[in-house]
Amino acid sequence: MSPGCGSKVVLNWMRRSGQRALTEGRRLARVGRPTHPAQHRFFCTKTTIGFRQQMDHTIPPKVYKWTPGDLISENFKLGDNGHVCVVLNRQIQVPAHVVTLLWKNAALRCAVDGGSNHWRNFVVDQVLSKHSKDEPASAPLEPLDVITGDFDSITEETVDFFKTTPKIHTPDQDATDFTKAIAVLQPVMAQRKIQDVVVFHDTSGRLDHVMANLNTLYKSQKDNCNVFLLSGDSVTWLLRPGKHTIKVPVDLVTTQRWCSLMPVGATAHNVTTTGLKWNLYHAQMEFGGMVSTSNTYATEFVQVETDANLIWSMGAYEFEDKVRQMPKS
Repeated sequence: MSPGCGSKVVLNWMRRSGQRALTEGRRLARVGRPTHPAQHRFFCTKTTIGFRQQMDHTIPPKVYKWTPGDLISENFKLGDNGHVCVVLNRQIQVPAHVVTLLWKNAALRCAVDGGSNHWRNFVVDQVLSKHSKDEPASAPLEPLDVITGDFDSITEETVDFFKTTPKIHTPDQDATDFTKAIAVLQPVMAQRKIQDVVVFHDTSGRLDHVMANLNTLYKSQKDNCNVFLLSGDSVTWLLRPGKHTIKVPVDLVTTQRWCSLMPVGATAHNVTTTGLKWNLYHAQMEFGGMVSTSNTYATEFVQVETDANLIWSMGAYEFEDKVRQMPKS
């Protein structure tokens, strides 16, 4: 075959192939979907079907109700069976009376490694404070139930101070001491039907510590386990996919305290809120896109409906001046 004839054959083959592809494309456009089953699965997966059903409400969203006032201003007790208190390795800046009442009403009390140093300081400070004010001696704070961690931060003085407290060594360096502590506590919580964990977690200003604590929220929260990060001026927890109603204490509404919704880790494609000053309506939230910070309240009932995990954080106390007055450890 001559080169010229070969070129004509190839050119004719390309023309015929192009015509077949064009005809096939037109046929697919008319039908609206590929005919091959594998191709069909590629374009319409079970995940997208489930997402569409959830957004169309053919699958009702899970419903959650939150009463943070029980945590910061009223009952100081979460759940019928009490809650767990956890002390992390940071100076405790939550108001002392709040700490004392949450601790008293807890069903289980844990310090995480160096958190036991800060709990020892808190206990001693409470005794000295009452003595200096000539107040009558009150019942001592309930003892720690357990200390967990890799024990690279707890001091010898603290070990001696809590020498009768059980200690569980968690040396795994692939997880934080906080994450490992929750894993230790969860079987006991399940046995006692306790769902809520209150964590005293004031940060040191280190972003990696902040992000590690948020990561623990994602790793530990389940339908039977809610973890609340409580600091000197805020309370933070995870909102899972579903419809959430948050009853906000009236004083936080009247003083227009801040609140925020943050899509940490993944995009939330459909977020709708009511009860906020600046509401969202079927909004997409993601880092690099829209986040909701420095928001506040229009009413005491806030509703958040989301198709993905969101971090909810809210101002808890007018406490900034007191924090500035506290001596640094």
